[in-house]
Amino acid sequence: MSSAVVLDIEGTVSPLSAVHDVLFPYARARIESWVRQDRPGTRDVVAGVRGLLGEESGLDDVVRALLDWHDENAKHSPLKTLHGLIWEQGFLAGELSGVVYADVPPALAEWHRLGTPCWIYSSGSALAQRLWFSRSDQGDLLGYLAGHFDTVTGGPKGEPASYWRIAHAIDTAARDILFLSDSRAELDAARTAGWRAVGVRRPGCETEFGVHPVVADFTGFGARTEVA
Repeated sequence: MSSAVVLDIEGTVSPLSAVHDVLFPYARARIESWVRQDRPGTRDVVAGVRGLLGEESGLDDVVRALLDWHDENAKHSPLKTLHGLIWEQGFLAGELSGVVYADVPPALAEWHRLGTPCWIYSSGSALAQRLWFSRSDQGDLLGYLAGHFDTVTGGPKGEPASYWRIAHAIDTAARDILFLSDSRAELDAARTAGWRAVGVRRPGCETEFGVHPVVADFTGFGARTEVA
């Protein structure tokens, strides 16, 4: 039995299309105006971008970099932070809502009933994650979650060190953590760190999972945290 469960979002808990076809266009249309209008939280974003580009970078350079990173789906933390700020406005205004596969809430509820803490680890900011689950099409799911990790608090998802860091943060032995994701690179990194990594093959997923066991969905997962 696993002592903790860690879940990816895109392609695992939620359809990729819900993020790429709705959230991303919503954010891109607002990136430049948010930065130029100095909206709350953007000064830290600008400072973070300049830390990557060079402190001499002007505001035009910062905006251009953010838009380029967005179009490349880069995982840079300043961009993900800005996404979260923009999406927060959209969620609070009722213009956005999270989309979660219908088989996920029963699994979350069962893990919660069993006392197995469930964490989210996504490249999206922790703020965006909380908004996604608190305002989802399956209702408010935040109560089932123990917490959230992103590329700031957890680190890059393709690096084993990130998984060691998270295991330490949640005070759980690596061998007792179950990780579910649709990304081979993430599963490889988690397995290298000693986690039990399981691939999730949702409709349309073409990932070659290699040595990792694979499930099609979360049906019955709360009751069977062991996967052969």
